[in-house]
Amino acid sequence: MAPRSSLGNDTPAPSALALRHLEDVYGAGAVPAVAAQRLDPQDQWFGVLPRLVDLNSEGVELVDDFRALTPELRGRLLAFALQGEMGALTAERASAAATGFVDIAQWGRIRWTSNLHRVAVLAGAEPDDHRLAGGMRSSDHSPRGGALHLLFADETVEVADLVDAADFFARADRPSWAVHCLVSAADSAPDPKTAAALAAAAANIAALDGDFAVTERVMERFASADTRVLIRESAPARALRQALVESDPSAGRATIRARLTSDRLDSDAVGEALAAYALINVVDADPGAWEGYIQACSAASVPLHPEVVAIATTIGAPNAASEPHLGFPAATDGRGWSQLAGCVATIVHAYRHMRLGSFAPSAGLAKRVGNRLVRAVEATYVSVMLAHNQLWNELETALGVALETTTDTVPVPLMRVGSEAMLAFAEAFRGEREAARRRVDRVLAEPVVRRAHRLRAILDSVVVMIEGPRGHYEHAMALLSTRQSDVLNLTTGPCGPIELFDFVDYALMVQEEDQAVARVERFRDALRQQHSQRADFVLAACDAVIAARTTLAPMEELLARAESLPFVYEAARLRLVYAERLRRARRTAEARRHLVRVEFDLASVQAGAWLDRVQRELRACQREIEVRVADLTEQETRVAELAAGGLSNKEIGARLYLSPRTVGGHLYKIFPKLGIATRAQLRDALSATVEADDGPTHSETRRDESRSG
Repeated sequence: MAPRSSLGNDTPAPSALALRHLEDVYGAGAVPAVAAQRLDPQDQWFGVLPRLVDLNSEGVELVDDFRALTPELRGRLLAFALQGEMGALTAERASAAATGFVDIAQWGRIRWTSNLHRVAVLAGAEPDDHRLAGGMRSSDHSPRGGALHLLFADETVEVADLVDAADFFARADRPSWAVHCLVSAADSAPDPKTAAALAAAAANIAALDGDFAVTERVMERFASADTRVLIRESAPARALRQALVESDPSAGRATIRARLTSDRLDSDAVGEALAAYALINVVDADPGAWEGYIQACSAASVPLHPEVVAIATTIGAPNAASEPHLGFPAATDGRGWSQLAGCVATIVHAYRHMRLGSFAPSAGLAKRVGNRLVRAVEATYVSVMLAHNQLWNELETALGVALETTTDTVPVPLMRVGSEAMLAFAEAFRGEREAARRRVDRVLAEPVVRRAHRLRAILDSVVVMIEGPRGHYEHAMALLSTRQSDVLNLTTGPCGPIELFDFVDYALMVQEEDQAVARVERFRDALRQQHSQRADFVLAACDAVIAARTTLAPMEELLARAESLPFVYEAARLRLVYAERLRRARRTAEARRHLVRVEFDLASVQAGAWLDRVQRELRACQREIEVRVADLTEQETRVAELAAGGLSNKEIGARLYLSPRTVGGHLYKIFPKLGIATRAQLRDALSATVEADDGPTHSETRRDESRSG
């Protein structure tokens, strides 16, 4: 079944590049349904401009106003509509602003009065207007995109001018116009070799925007040109298709490596190839693949794009602390490969930053990116970082963008299925086990899972989150034992180093202390290299839990320190284990107090997966306290109640007609029966029994409230 359009109608969704074209012409969110329906997927729709039927009555009136202007003003406004700001003379700006179609903004820049004014100019322009616009020069006297206007005027245009226009539109992040100019140039090329090279350039632009359908159409159209040149020059497009659509990253990398061995590659050709190479490595998640990328960067004989350098620098030093005031340079232009390199550089840097600290990017960034491939990549990999920081609302927003993009416009099965896996992880973390299990089963049925190392790791994390808290410790340990350190990933999965703590917890539950110790030692160096407070806390928590066989002091010290740290989930997991140890040591009242705190902290980060285990412990505490209080004699019960009320031995003796020494003897027998060690713990022990007799516990009240809600 064809994907449905996001434009509010039942026609199939336009391809990625068609969407860019519609948004460029009409504005994002303002595309008329009739315009989308008019784009024939098999036609050369890149040159389609608005028509009068696309406009409302106000737009038609604006067309009349536009056509009433002088030819020079019409040409200038039309040039501005397609090419951006044209002309630097104050008089020209003032004349254009006097038409009412544009305003003079800050610093003398001009802007459209509304997007409808711009659409009206494009819809109302006639061939003579395009001829005038095509001959106009910008403030630096360069032709910019004038050749495109001449195409609309049915003029004969030199191939070199079309290539210049394509470069202008590509740098201006308007890929549909760039492809239109390149395909037109290829049609007019003087020889098959030139035609093949221009067609390959158009195919690369389409692929780097995520539109592999257009890529295939361009390649098929010029298949009769010089095949060797077409295949060689289109390497980035073919590699991306192999890796993303066909889920064969090894083939994609081989295609890029072959391209990089070509003679006389300029900086742009090398940058384009290395941008595709970097994306393939991110999607594939094979740590060993980055060595080849770094070697390719080192072997380059031309200057590398700043974002490519940033990727290689980050991957080459995954644990080097970065200077917070030194951000990576922004992409120098809007070309798809430059945007893609910038996106990958941001992702690998953010992963490193997060492993070394606690960085979480904004999920809102993905919505503002016009390039659908960049949008899908950013949203997909931002989601892992958001999960790492338990930002579940932001995670669902990012995954919504990723799923919409990879389902409707950019056919990347691995990223689409990866987003589904992250949704399953969020469900499992929240305790929605059945929903998570159903989603995992659907993902596992996808053929692409067989080749996806990182996707399998995420699915393992989902199953661990389902099975571990339910008490299926051996199953969870078996999956966690396969974890490998990853230069890009978070050392031990999407939930970060805390999965190492999970392994230790489960190993001790099944009396496998040796396995727990060995696992911690295996990851100790990797965690320490992160220079991260979070990693240090998890490592200390693992050591403290292992030491709890003989002493609880390390756990107590670490929990006291956790009060000033932002690791709510990690501290709650440690406190849960501590409370369980307290109960086993018959310090039941203390255990219960800590469990109530754990329940609150886990709920605050939506970690519902663990609440069943907490509630089981709370019920066990209540049973033990009830049994112990029942063992007290009537006299001991009365002494305990008065002591819990704060009375001294002398005051208790006066009330019960006992000597202070006899009261002390009673308390000496009461404390071990209740599993407590101090007078201050009496109130908690007795109040727990009162709660059990008089009403629901805190956890039962929360459960009843959630049901009624």
